Amino acid sequence: MDKVGDRYTSLERLGSGAMGVVWRAHDELLHRDVAIKQLLLPGLAADEVDEACRRAMREARIAARLQHPNAVGVFDVVVEDGKPCLVMEFVPSRSLSAVLAERGALPPAEAARIGGHVAAALAAAHRAGVVHRDIKPGNVLIGVDGTVKITDFGISRAVGDVAVTRTGMLAGTLAYLAPELACGADPTPAADVFSLGATLYAVVEGGPPFGSSDNDLGMLHRIAGGRIVPPTRSGPLTVVLTRLLANDPATRPTAEQASRELAALATPTFAASTTAPPITPPPGVPRPTALPPTTAAPTTAPTATTDDYPTAEAPTSDETTTEAPPETTAPTTPDAAPIADYVRDHFANLPHDPATARENWAPENRPSEWEDDQFWGSYSDVTPSGEPEVSANGATYTAHVTLEFTPQGDDEPFTEDYRLIIVLRDDRLLIVDLAQA
Repeated sequence: MDKVGDRYTSLERLGSGAMGVVWRAHDELLHRDVAIKQLLLPGLAADEVDEACRRAMREARIAARLQHPNAVGVFDVVVEDGKPCLVMEFVPSRSLSAVLAERGALPPAEAARIGGHVAAALAAAHRAGVVHRDIKPGNVLIGVDGTVKITDFGISRAVGDVAVTRTGMLAGTLAYLAPELACGADPTPAADVFSLGATLYAVVEGGPPFGSSDNDLGMLHRIAGGRIVPPTRSGPLTVVLTRLLANDPATRPTAEQASRELAALATPTFAASTTAPPITPPPGVPRPTALPPTTAAPTTAPTATTDDYPTAEAPTSDETTTEAPPETTAPTTPDAAPIADYVRDHFANLPHDPATARENWAPENRPSEWEDDQFWGSYSDVTPSGEPEVSANGATYTAHVTLEFTPQGDDEPFTEDYRLIIVLRDDRLLIVDLAQA
């Protein structure tokens, strides 16, 4: 490509995707660099070429609705040789996937900063009636100055717009797909929120929540089941990450809520501490202690509310700038006994009374009655072996327990190690994850 529309002169090829090539070009009229996405349509039938052109024009119309500092803007559409070329904002950047390939997993506070910006752009898109449908590290750009922008609305869908995705064609990258989409549901803003959570999971854990596989059908089955690999490196991001990745779309936060919660986790005050902000624990559970902040939060930093952040209320700027810092003392280890008792009581209800045990789960993570009955109903007894090992990270507790399973029938009993993640919310202990260790 040399020149497009008698106005844009190509300078260099930036990359390519499934349907096109992206070039850096110079706008000779406005004297600025732009990015041009040129469609490539080799080997397609005439009707498929028409569909691809409609898709590109729709991408331009959708993207033009969205004007946000964290979304790549579309300036123009030029038809060249019967094929549309999208003229977009040029962002000197690398994709988040390239950053992860170079640096590996990122700290939770940095992931929260990136996620907060992505969520803000998604909130604007959702207000405009746009569902992106393909949020993943490859579609998040990190500018040389740290700016975060989402790009590629190529398979996005405007609510109420005419769908042009070929019948039976699944839009979106499997590794970051929401479970309801794998089950055949229509894309909604909640699916974007899940994909954001899956992206942030990959940022802190080093890989997507459902793992990776070359077997697409096997991967779809795994996603549809909603069984993610429990996070182990997300630290203070765990609770928000768990909410973003909730199986039930109705219980996920909106993109706007996610933006506020993630921004609160990315503030210097929070990032400087290894624990979550304190909250009042229920009777019998000791108050978690946090290291004193080393940097005051800026007065413009967003602050989570108790409605937005389920386990803790972030300190306000007034609290961090006007109160004298607490005396520096070694943080004490919370008494694990109440948490261990809670874990034992939970399994005491299984498998005889799974309905009562389900009430111990956070609503957004609660297994279905069918799942519980299918799993626990195959055992006549489940008993913790030994004392559960409990560790605390602020308002989040991790319990490791060895369970002895007695199967129905003549099979021999066996033991397996399990890990529970438990949070304090509204003066209650709630399970947000249970998985084999």
